[in-house]
Amino acid sequence: MSHGDIGHDLHIPRRTVSDFLRRLDEHGTANNLPRSGRPRATSASQDQLIIQTAKANTRIPLTELRNITNIEASLSTIHRRLQEDHIRKWRVVDRPALTAVHAEKRLNWALEQQRWREEKWKKVIWSDESAIQKDSDNRQLWIFRHQNKQEKYAPENVRG
Repeated sequence: MSHGDIGHDLHIPRRTVSDFLRRLDEHGTANNLPRSGRPRATSASQDQLIIQTAKANTRIPLTELRNITNIEASLSTIHRRLQEDHIRKWRVVDRPALTAVHAEKRLNWALEQQRWREEKWKKVIWSDESAIQKDSDNRQLWIFRHQNKQEKYAPENVRG
């Protein structure tokens, strides 16, 4: 088949097919060859240390993460290593997730109280559902985590 026919069948440009076949003839492999470039500033073990430290200390700033790990790398390098593992800063959630168990307990409670008379309801103290804490810090908190619900609603990642 011609390069154009192969490209048409595979829905890729003819030039891509010809470049691929030329590289296969010249090097005997379809894999890309190593490219020149700047060597990494961190080793694989340092990368693991950065990731483990960020997971263990989710609320620390990036500069403190660099100080804890004691790695001589720029903040952007440390940020890049975390991005490679799909870790980034996220806002802390204010409340834990409502699980199926919680929802079932709430429903059962509501069904039990369904037939209450007005006199009984007058004895219940109602709140406005606002979270009020003495000496609470209303600043936005950020944490290191992956993008998934298990980490999002983990107890250490929920605002107290």
